[in-house]
Amino acid sequence: MTIVDAIIENQGAFLFVLARVAAFFFAIPLIGGAGVPNMVKALIVLSIAVVLFQLIEVETRTLNMAQLAIGLAGEVMIGVTISLGVRMIFGAVEIGSSIVGIQMGFAAANLFDPVSNQQVSLIARFQGLVALLIFMSVNGHYILIENMVRSFQWIPSFAFYPSGSIVGFMMKLAGEMFFLGMKISMPIIVSLLMANVAIGILGRVVPQLNVLLFSFPITITLGLFVLGVSLPLFASILQREIAHLREVVPLFLLGMQR
Repeated sequence: MTIVDAIIENQGAFLFVLARVAAFFFAIPLIGGAGVPNMVKALIVLSIAVVLFQLIEVETRTLNMAQLAIGLAGEVMIGVTISLGVRMIFGAVEIGSSIVGIQMGFAAANLFDPVSNQQVSLIARFQGLVALLIFMSVNGHYILIENMVRSFQWIPSFAFYPSGSIVGFMMKLAGEMFFLGMKISMPIIVSLLMANVAIGILGRVVPQLNVLLFSFPITITLGLFVLGVSLPLFASILQREIAHLREVVPLFLLGMQR
């Protein structure tokens, strides 16, 4: 029997695999943004779903339309949940770098980010690209795909159950996202704060000095310098958080079992 015949014979099981894989890939920052053509996304999702369909066992049963819709909604939620951890990491990078961009004076200079589909500051765009390169270099995409494949063992079809513990875990992740964003941006924020205090004191000592025009080149130069110096720290923090995905995602998924 060919793979096409197997899919046609078990099209319900293949539909559930396809729904989980599609939700996962369309939610991750790697290919989920507008920068990747939809045809490329569809081909990636379809090819991986075909491979997984041959490797895993999916429960098949006779379903009515309501049961089919509920089951597919659960598969979509599972796929999105797997990508939630990495989206929190990139969200933390965006929060921290946006604060840094405002402090440096780049609040009015924004670029379109195809990953988040919104306007972001120059610093946020730069650090987002660096974070994406770090994510790929430490095989973070392999970690996510591994979690997605193992999710069929942890939560089979029709086993998704949105318990109350999920809400608490999501709130904890959101708090860690803001903490991580502040930890990433703290070296630059502290240096710019000290520079602004020094400029303020200088403005009081020398009233003839135009502090507004004088502060912009100093804050921009100092901010870019500290940004470059703190890149190793930025990379080490991200590597630790990406490696932590092996523990975070399974705990989150196991909490959604019936």
